[in-house]
Amino acid sequence: MSREARDSTADILDQMAQDFIRRDLALHYTDDTPLDGRSIGLEGRSMINFGSCSYMGFETHPALARGAAEAAMRYGTQFSSSRAFCSLGLYAELERLLGQIFERPLLISASTTLGHMSAIPGVVGDDDAVILDLQVHHSVQTAAQLVKARGVPLHVVRHNDMDQLERKIRRLQNRHPRIWYMADGVYSMFGDVAPMDRLVELMDRYPALHCYVDDAHGMSWAGPHGCGAVRGAVEHHEKLVLAVSLNKAFAAAGGCVVFPNQRMADRVRNTGGTMIFSGPIQPPMLGAALAAARLHLSDEMPAMQAELMHLVDHCNRRIAALGLPQYRVTRSPLFFIPTGLPRVVGNLVRRLLDDGFYVNMATFPATPMRQGGLRFMLNRNLTIADVDALLERVAYHYPRALAEEGSSLREVLRAFELDEDTAGLRPDVGATSAAPAARLSVTHDRAIDAIPAAEWDPIFAGRGNLSHASLAMLEQVFSVDDAPENLWDFHYLRVRDAEGALVLATMFTVALVKDDMTAPGRISQQIEAMRADDPYDLTSKAVMLGGLITKGEHLFLDRDHPEWKAALDALLGVMGEVRAASAANQIMLREFEVDADEALRQHLLDQGFVQLGLGDSMQVRDLTWADHDGWMKTLGSRYRYNVRKEILPYADAFGVTFDAPETEADIDACYALYREVHARSFDLNVFPLPRRFFAAMCRHPDYEVMRLSLDGRPEPAAVMFSYVGGGLYGALIVGLDGAVQRSHNTYKQALYRTVMRARQLDCDRLDLAYTAELEKKKVGARPHATCAFVQTEDLFNHMVIEAMAVDGHR
Repeated sequence: MSREARDSTADILDQMAQDFIRRDLALHYTDDTPLDGRSIGLEGRSMINFGSCSYMGFETHPALARGAAEAAMRYGTQFSSSRAFCSLGLYAELERLLGQIFERPLLISASTTLGHMSAIPGVVGDDDAVILDLQVHHSVQTAAQLVKARGVPLHVVRHNDMDQLERKIRRLQNRHPRIWYMADGVYSMFGDVAPMDRLVELMDRYPALHCYVDDAHGMSWAGPHGCGAVRGAVEHHEKLVLAVSLNKAFAAAGGCVVFPNQRMADRVRNTGGTMIFSGPIQPPMLGAALAAARLHLSDEMPAMQAELMHLVDHCNRRIAALGLPQYRVTRSPLFFIPTGLPRVVGNLVRRLLDDGFYVNMATFPATPMRQGGLRFMLNRNLTIADVDALLERVAYHYPRALAEEGSSLREVLRAFELDEDTAGLRPDVGATSAAPAARLSVTHDRAIDAIPAAEWDPIFAGRGNLSHASLAMLEQVFSVDDAPENLWDFHYLRVRDAEGALVLATMFTVALVKDDMTAPGRISQQIEAMRADDPYDLTSKAVMLGGLITKGEHLFLDRDHPEWKAALDALLGVMGEVRAASAANQIMLREFEVDADEALRQHLLDQGFVQLGLGDSMQVRDLTWADHDGWMKTLGSRYRYNVRKEILPYADAFGVTFDAPETEADIDACYALYREVHARSFDLNVFPLPRRFFAAMCRHPDYEVMRLSLDGRPEPAAVMFSYVGGGLYGALIVGLDGAVQRSHNTYKQALYRTVMRARQLDCDRLDLAYTAELEKKKVGARPHATCAFVQTEDLFNHMVIEAMAVDGHR
């Protein structure tokens, strides 16, 4: 699979951002009106602002405004010099005041992110290991990539899972002098906190363990002199590095990294790239930061913190009284109301915006797809009346937004693994009825024999190896419980309208898959080495259209039918139920041509499915040429040259037969060639198929087996298993003898013979499947970009794979 075909995290983020912009839920600009810390103007409307992370409300404090203005007048708008050469004198005073707050050596950076990018490479040694909390802030994850590039292994543990962290420490402590656990003090999406007491206990128990904690959201509102949620909970441990923000509640600009000793601080100052090559905090904001630091050290600070805590405690009580769910109840001013899929969150947020409350969405990819929620923050400029007004509207809109989007409170609680008792909900929350569903009948069968072949085959003729007889064979082969990967659950779904007209038909399976199936080949190769100890490491169940060995158009959907969306939703509902019952982690709808149906893509995105590239399906769609010369004319001049040089000179050396292998020895020989190819195929990493599947294909009338033998030898040098039916010749599986592959271009010869065979049988289309694009282009195949639509429950394995270092550790 080509690198271009793989969708990066940025591609997924772009899909979600475009959807939020389309819904007018992102990229807003305030009106040109004064700000008072309590409200903002958007498009001519005044809105109470629950979207500000300036928790202490200091951005409107006269002392900070005066400090910024005086610094600008005295020093100008900027001091343009690297701090490696010269710093404005205000820096020294700010470092002195922050030193009084933290009582430890520290460095100031132009932002918290830039602080991470100097501190993490500076404190993490080449022989160390890094463990990331699954929910640690993106800025920490980004900075960790800098040490990953040096070969430092990155590992991931589930969010706040101290037991898993301890197991990981035990495994790593004898291989690395230091193990760095990186986490947030207060997490920016769910608003929950790091278990600092437990982390201190682990640092005391394990000499190798060090902690790097980003407390950007905990600064100012917690702890003595506003030192933050982390330092407010524990003393500064000798193995703790702490990063905080001078934005957010501190209300100025920049970041600050606090170290356990001066030597570590000096090393980061002297070696940190962003300390040397990035610009400084500019004079106006240094002036504001100095004023903020003095305010933190003043006698006023405890009373102002108490004012905010009064709002927080009141908010928690009102949420409980109104029967609204919370993911975690904390004393953080950052609140999260579990809501579900992005479209449901968007509906609720849109309603609140229309009511004059500015709130945020917390959704995928910042959270798991079905664990999105309403995110809002409190600050000291808000009032008790403001909080009450917001929560009353949330309580009113919450059940209505769920119902309007076809969701329910039960579905939300299930997604977050909460129950009504622990959530403390009132029984009437979420009780509003949804709109009546379209009049559709859904037939869900568990075996293809429940459906007449005369009904099924005309629907899927020419769409892939999906004939009634082929699916019956697959059921027989993959219903044997000899290995978890070989035991599939089969499902068949048909949706009809009130008049009996077919709107949708498909089949899907539940199977165990490798989570690195479409990862870069080098990563899969490393994971396979680790699977020597546990062959099922980094695997999970998936509910997918078709099966792991089917190829083609698995979904029949009458797009001209007025109820096609309702029919599709019925399919997604059944697949969701099957996912829950089978404890599967993913639903995958495949295979679709990229950009072929924007309405379908948008509807699936609304249902929480993101588009992921599957690569190019290599197909020959013109098989109308009369003879070999006619075929050659369909090729470009470069490819004609390749055929004459790389394929035709070896053609006479091969004997070809299309007679199915009959003896067990012949089937073994073909299977051995397949396993030889599978052993080195990491770009599409799947479990090896069982031998009985190959034996079944050899006996099946819908499949053809081509064997190429070299120089009259009895054993095959290459084998191609293909599906033939409905005008389609679908090449599914190739096997090659590596000993002669290079000397005789065996793979190219197999592709060439496959093209000739498809024409000989008067097929309309040849599907050469994925990978090896260049070699397939040489025989006339053209790339057709395909995609899947995927919804993933748990991103943990994905994060583990993303974090893997080049040496294969995790």
